[in-house]
Amino acid sequence: MKKFLADVLTGKDNLTYDAARVVGVIGAFAYVAFWAVQVWRSAAFTSADARSYGEGLGLVLMAMAGAVKLKASEEPAPR
Repeated sequence: MKKFLADVLTGKDNLTYDAARVVGVIGAFAYVAFWAVQVWRSAAFTSADARSYGEGLGLVLMAMAGAVKLKASEEPAPR
């Protein structure tokens, strides 16, 4: 599990933590947590609500991917 997290959160060299990836993963987890609380607290949660939350999570993940792509040329090279 530790190696998986290191692979997800580090850049090309697998040593340097990438801020875009760390913030993106934290943002995605926060989004899912807020969604879970909303489902738990809501008396009526419809399929349209689920679709809206899914589209929002997709946008969060696309923003993370865009940030990682923009920063790709600045990452330290693997040794």
